[in-house]
Amino acid sequence: MDYLRKVQLESKGSKDFVWNLPGEFRFINVQDSAVLQPITPGLWFNAQMISFPDLAATHQAWKRDFKKVEDFWVKELKAQPHMGKLFGFETSPEGLTEPFADSYSCTIYGDDQKASFEAYRHQQDPEGLFATGLGMKFLSPCAN
Repeated sequence: MDYLRKVQLESKGSKDFVWNLPGEFRFINVQDSAVLQPITPGLWFNAQMISFPDLAATHQAWKRDFKKVEDFWVKELKAQPHMGKLFGFETSPEGLTEPFADSYSCTIYGDDQKASFEAYRHQQDPEGLFATGLGMKFLSPCAN
């Protein structure tokens, strides 16, 4: 949370993007109850960065700041992203920053989890009717 606050304060006076909401956090108790469970069971600290993007000069301005915080949390603190929020920010060679990068989404689950869920999914959805969108990125192998 200290790093988020640092980035928020650094944005004061920016003409591109000023953080306009505080971070939020809670403690959550994760149970071992799903095949596709992204984190191990136990007590976890959940932190969220939130802000109204409408106040940014461009969509890229707020995405760059969100990426900055996410990179620190994931790389320095070994955090796991909240999969129900924006995550996996990546900057393209053209300089555009976007969430849900394939290169990150494919790392959420291990190969054993992916295989186990794929077997179940094929049994329940043999025609692949529900095999679309971001969910399939989670199940995809990572390109090397």
